[in-house]
Order: sequence, then C-alpha cells, then structure tokens
Amino acid sequence: MIKRLATSTILGCGVFFIGSTAGMFTAHAQTAATEPQSQEAPAILFSADEVDYNRELQTVTARGNVEISREGRILLADTVNYDRSQDVLTASGNVSITEPSGEVTFASYVEISGDFKNGIVKDIYVLLDENTRIAGSGARRSQGNFTEIAKAVYSPCKVCADEEDSTPLWRIRAARVLHDANSKTVEYKDARLEVAGVPVLYTPYFQHPDPTVKRQSGLLAPSFGSTSYVGSYFSQPYYWAIDNSKDMTFTPTYTMDEGPVLATEYRQRFDSGEMELYGSTTRDSDDRWQGHIDAEGRFDIDPTWRWGFDAEQASQKTYLSRYGFGSPSVLTSNLFTEGFRDSSYTRMDGYYFQGLKSDDDRDTTPIVLPHMQFHGQTEPAKYGSFTTLDLDGLSLTREDGADSHRVSAKAGWALPYVGSMGDVTKLSLSVRSDNYMVSDVERDGKSDYSGYTGRILPLAAIDWQMPFVSDQGKYHQVITPIAMAAWSPNGGNPDEISNEDSQSFEFDDINLFSHDRFGGIDRAEDGFRTSYGLEWGVYGPEGGYTSAMFGQSYRANANDTFADGSGLDEHLSDYVGRVTVSPSRYLDLTYRYRLDNENLSARRNQVAATVGSMDTLRVNTTYVHFTDDAGSEEFNEREEFYFRADRQFSDFWSGMAYSRYDVDQGDPLEYGVGFVYEDECFIFDGRIRRTFYQDQDLGESDEFMFRLVFKTLGEFASTAGL
Repeated sequence: MIKRLATSTILGCGVFFIGSTAGMFTAHAQTAATEPQSQEAPAILFSADEVDYNRELQTVTARGNVEISREGRILLADTVNYDRSQDVLTASGNVSITEPSGEVTFASYVEISGDFKNGIVKDIYVLLDENTRIAGSGARRSQGNFTEIAKAVYSPCKVCADEEDSTPLWRIRAARVLHDANSKTVEYKDARLEVAGVPVLYTPYFQHPDPTVKRQSGLLAPSFGSTSYVGSYFSQPYYWAIDNSKDMTFTPTYTMDEGPVLATEYRQRFDSGEMELYGSTTRDSDDRWQGHIDAEGRFDIDPTWRWGFDAEQASQKTYLSRYGFGSPSVLTSNLFTEGFRDSSYTRMDGYYFQGLKSDDDRDTTPIVLPHMQFHGQTEPAKYGSFTTLDLDGLSLTREDGADSHRVSAKAGWALPYVGSMGDVTKLSLSVRSDNYMVSDVERDGKSDYSGYTGRILPLAAIDWQMPFVSDQGKYHQVITPIAMAAWSPNGGNPDEISNEDSQSFEFDDINLFSHDRFGGIDRAEDGFRTSYGLEWGVYGPEGGYTSAMFGQSYRANANDTFADGSGLDEHLSDYVGRVTVSPSRYLDLTYRYRLDNENLSARRNQVAATVGSMDTLRVNTTYVHFTDDAGSEEFNEREEFYFRADRQFSDFWSGMAYSRYDVDQGDPLEYGVGFVYEDECFIFDGRIRRTFYQDQDLGESDEFMFRLVFKTLGEFASTAGL
C-alpha cells in the first residue's frame, strides 16, 4: 500500500515541469515541493486540472484538460499517466498530438515514449496539410518520423456530418500505410482506390508525397487519347526535382501514326534571374526528324541593367498545331539588354523571325541585328518645359530582298501650360534626322535602289483641351473639346526608304490625336494636319461610368502617305469614335467604330460586351467588322462574331459555352462547350470542341477532352479526336 507521505496531490489548474528519466520532478502550483531539475534532457511541461505524483512508483497522473508540451510537440487528453522510471507516457480520452509541422494525430488511446518519438496508437486519425486525413484501427510510431497505420483510409475529401455512413467522394484503403515525416512520403501496401465507395483500382504498392510537399521527383499522372493528326497516343511525364533552384520534366509520348515524341521542360532560378527551356523532338511517319524549342530567360546585371533572351523555332509550320503545342502565326527569337536610369531608357536587341503562315518564306524573312534604342528626358525647367532625345539604330538583312541599315536621331522640346480657365495647352517642337544605307529597294515605276538615302524632318505641334465639369447630385459630368495641329514638310517619305516597321496601320480613336500616326520610323506623317473631337463622360459615386468620344482629322495634302481605304487618304478623314457603358461591375460594353466621311457607312465596327457575374452567369460577346476597303494589309473584308457564356450552377458545378462565327460567309469557325466540377479534393473538367477552318495540311477537327484531378495525388488527363 502506498504511504500517504509518498503521494502529492494538487488540485486546480497548475503547471508542472518533469525532467528526463534520470531527473527529478518539480511542481509549481498552490502547494508543491521543489527539487533540483536535471539538465540532461528537455523538460516536459504539464498543465491539468488535477495531478497525482507517486514518489515510490515514480509515476505522475494528470486528469482533466491535460496539456503536455515537449520540444514543440503538444499532447492533449482527458487522462495522462507518465512512468518516469520507464519514460513511458499513456494517454486516453480525446487524445490529440500536434507536431511542430502542424500535423495533428487524434486517437482514443496512446502509449508513447517521453520524447513522443516511439509508441502505439489505437483508433488513429491523422490530419495533414490541406485537411488531408489518414485514419486506421491502430498505428505504431517510431523514431519520431515514421507512423505505420493498420487498416488505413486516406482522403482529402470532406464527408457530410449530417448523413450517417457517409463516404467521401474518393479515398484510398490499404492494409498498411506508412507516413514518413522526414521524407514527407505516404506509402501504401495492398491499396485500392474507391470512388463514392466503389473500388475502381487496385495496386500492391503505391506511394505519393504528403500534402506538405510542393516538389518531389517521381512519375506524374499519365494521359492518353487520340487525334486525327497523330492517332492514339499515351504520355507518361516524369518530374525531376534537381534541387531547390532547378527542376525538369520529361514527357515521352507514344503515337500510333507519327511515332514517339519526347517533350522536355527545364526550369532554373538564379540569384540574378530565371530561365525556362521547353522543347520537343520526334521522328515522324515520313522518317524525318521534327521538333521545336520555346525558351526564355531574364537576368539582372545590376540595379540599372538587365538582359534576356527568347528562342522560338519549329521544324515545320504546322508542327506545333499537329502535336498540341499551340497555334501561333509567327515565332520570335530575341536577344536583348536594357537599362533604366532616372527618366532614360536604353535597349539593344537582335531578332530572328519564323513565319508560320502558308505564304511565309524564310528567304524573305528579315533578320534584325542589332536594333539599338535610347530615350532620354530632362527634368522640368522653370516654366515646366522639358527636352527629349531619341536615338535609334537598326541593321536589317534578308537572304532574298531589300536590306536596310538605319541611324536615326530626334531632339524635342515641349512646354505644357494650364490656363486660368482650366484649359490645357502643350507646345511641341522637334527635329528628326533619318539616315539609311539600303539595297534592292523596290520603287514604283523605277528600278531597284541601292545606296544612301535619308531625310531631315522638323515638326511643330500644339495640343489643346478644355474640360467642362458639371455636378448633378451624386453624378459628375465632364465634356472636353480636344484639338491638335501639327506641321512638318511635305515629301517626308522618299521611295528609296524601305518600309520595314510601319506596314501595319489602323486609324482609330486611339491615335486620332497623335502627331505621327505611324508606329515606326520608316514612314512619317508629313504636311499640315489637324484633329478635332469631343469627349463626354458621366461618372457615378460607386465607380460606374459612361463615356463617348467622336472625332475627325484634316490633312492639307491628299497624297499617298497613307494607303487607300486607310481613312486618312483624303483631305478629310473618316470619323472615328468609341462608346463605353459600364454602370456597374455587371455590365461593361465598348463600341469602337470608323465611319465613311461622305455617307457615314461603317468601315470598321468592333463591339465588346461583358454582362453578368461569374457568381451566376457571365456572357462575353465580341463583334468585328472590316469592309474590303478598310485599308488593312493583313486581311480584306472580315465580319466575325464571338460569344462565350460562363455559368456557376452550384458551389461545385460550373459550365461554359463559346462559338466563333463567320458572319460574312455564314459559316461557323469554331464552337465548344465545357463543364467543371471542383470541390476540396477532386476536379473534373470536360470539354468538346469543333473547328471548321483549315491550316495548310491540317484540316477540320473534332476534339473531346476531359481531365480528372485527385487533389494531393496528381492528375489524370485524356483527350480524344472524334
């Protein structure tokens, strides 16, 4: 029988420190005896409603709201008994153990060593990161890292608390599950995957990273399917986490009609930047090696300078579309360096292009090396005036066609002024010198030209606007007349200058008030011209607004500076404008137009509207119309309509439908539908797509795709051509 003096009982909430097996017990509470504490091992911190200490048996029993902490681990239970002689701790009743990593283990009974590293657990339930759970009838813990669970179930899915015998959407059942906290892996023996309680897959062994792992080497989810271009295929990617700064993904794909394809992606971060390399290679059915590369890098040299590169090339024009790597119209390779200092900017580039359209020819595609640019601007002077300097140098060569080597300099001065009535005026003066050495430049009605050519082009311009503001209750209305006048000498575009950077031009409300409406240097707007227009807007208190703009331009000389149909080929230009209606976040409508200056017929119409909210139904529509005399060098008459609707049906289900329609031809170009189910543990994404256009040797296509993602495990994807 234990003597009374050998037992100390403390009631009420207390805090107690227990040393290692060789140490002595120290209690701090309402009444306690104090003895020296050993420093051989970290102490265990007790907190409980009641604690009994038996000196003869070297046991401590804690009852009621027991909390024990040691080396960052926290144990909670109704009752805890600690045998100091054996350094064994037993806990029962609502037991939970929280690891320093945040992992929580629940159980009905635990027998564990004093350092919490070894022991057995009954009725275990482990809560990992991202609410992932492992449950089992019992478990064994060893070395503080390994937890082996018998008759285990793993799932990140929630179950309905108000439904009896509710099963998660998916789970893995296994005879044994081993969780390694150090390597952060979860291993299964005799495992089967169940979906809605129905077994669908069995494997004798399976392993995946635990949810705390963001990067780990291993096989990724495979994909398989079939397309009309490559036939049936199977892909099995492998991810290689090389170290903390770089990784790599290998994706070998076997195709029935075109042979195997190997795609590789390499990513690396440096102290000064990052780099990503992506490419593929295959030997097609005609026994030819094919492939592509898509690489990018950005690196800081110092706080002012950085450099980078882009590399894009494909062995065939339709290679990317055929093997599902995208469908761009041009591939651009670029090597550059650039610097930012105060209000100046410097850049040097080299470009190589690969056109993927049917009529693109490598021999006539230009190579740009180098292209040098500088822009500098002074601080405002006494009256707010400032000066600018722009330098540009370019060397452009071809295998077949015109070559152009250019040095250009432009010095400018500007003086902004705000009048007493709120009018804003800006005076601009500049002079530009463009010097060219060219070869084989085609000239209308003349022989090709090779040699020196150039021009000196002064420019004087004045910009003016005067906003009128009216407050009407909570709404503010602004009406702003705008005008611009500019002059430079006629004849600013000699035939000997090859037009390389100003071929694409569109007259609209954006460049109506520009001094020079060409985007590049090879072409310049000359003569006297003026633009005038009116802007109107009404703005609400909650951020909603409606605005409109309408304007026109006048040119003193009707010459061939601008192409026929451009809207600027006559003295009076076409009318351009826009209307924007956005009263709330549920409606955003923009209408841009260009109207003939004689009969107001539409030469260009573009309407973009977004209606609704992603929470319920959101509709996006775009209508584009270009007439055959709109002056575009890219295409003639075009009239298309694009529609897309997105609907959130419930908390988990959403869907979308879209179509692109050729109004001019009366034929669809493309349409598709899709549905997505997503909850905390699972994603299903299914889409059907039909295209009606042809791209060189690739014809119309029907595609079906679905994707299954088992969160925390990986994903499974499949596509199929119909």
